[in-house]
Amino acid sequence: MDAAGRLVVPKAFRERYGLVNGVYELEASDSPEGIVLRPKGEAVPSIRRTSGWVVFTSGPDATVDPVDAITAGRRRRQDQITDTE
Repeated sequence: MDAAGRLVVPKAFRERYGLVNGVYELEASDSPEGIVLRPKGEAVPSIRRTSGWVVFTSGPDATVDPVDAITAGRRRRQDQITDTE
């Protein structure tokens, strides 16, 4: 566990239990052996880009690239600012 409270699941366990790259909500419970963590629901698929960005894709807009959407929004705002001057 790191200082932020994140857990790393070793690759062998991820492969054995079919945990693919993505974000999982985990359900925790007690057992005589210790804490039991189970994925709750489906994973949200993610892609790590070479730039270091992690992009989560799900829902109807999964084909929209968030980085492109942010860049386009910034361009629109800049155009609005320059048009009013």
